[in-house]
Amino acid sequence: MKLFTRRPKTRTEIEEEQFILAAKSLKTLQVPLGGCMSIDPEELRHQIIASRERYKDLVRRDGH
Repeated sequence: MKLFTRRPKTRTEIEEEQFILAAKSLKTLQVPLGGCMSIDPEELRHQIIASRERYKDLVRRDGH
């Protein structure tokens, strides 16, 4: 007899988990007690450029 059944994760829950994992991978991310976040802009820039390169094959550039 199962007491707890797992329901499938919603798309929003999956996206939130992916965001949290991405945020945790940033080396210069800081969150002080006040709750404001700060990060080195250069690290963020490098992450964005690397992501664009990694996924550029998924985007069509023929104007459609």
